[in-house]
Amino acid sequence: MAIEGILEKINRNAEEKVSAIREEGRLKRREIISKAESQAKEIGDRILREAKQKAELERRRSSVSAELARRKEILKEKQKLMEDCFREALEELVNLPTEEYRPLIRKMLLKLVSSGDERILISSNDEQRIDQELIEGVNVDLKKAGKKGDLRFDGVSSSILGGFVLKTEEVEVNCSFGTLLAQLREELQSDVAGILFGEKK
Repeated sequence: MAIEGILEKINRNAEEKVSAIREEGRLKRREIISKAESQAKEIGDRILREAKQKAELERRRSSVSAELARRKEILKEKQKLMEDCFREALEELVNLPTEEYRPLIRKMLLKLVSSGDERILISSNDEQRIDQELIEGVNVDLKKAGKKGDLRFDGVSSSILGGFVLKTEEVEVNCSFGTLLAQLREELQSDVAGILFGEKK
């Protein structure tokens, strides 16, 4: 084989190798780019997914927080209405007309006096409504019921809004309207809530 043929064959082989190397490089480059694009898309999708999850979690937290704040405000308003209701009930009792107030006090005394020789402390506002005549009438009825009938005044107090305090040597029974309403409040609260809000507490 002539030298020219050998050189030509070497050149051809070299060109084929270069072309094969180039093709292999192109294929590898395409594979690397494709992998990089795929990984970038996967990372982008993951970041987007996590961002959506965080946004949804934040939205839920915000929604729950707003709902809790709303419920708290409603509860606060309901409690205020309940307070107003009991305060108004106390005011109504204290401001009953004398013709209703005196029979109420008389009935309470007859029910709550145990021995008949208790002393009665009244509100400074009630000196005209709970008078000696009322006490004497109660004493008559106490005697009829087999009790001593020796109920008597022990003074007045500005801390009592209405009602009275019964005293013996050993004990005091606070029958003021404020105290009685406070004691009944737990029992009455669910009924009042039912009337005000159409619900049971």
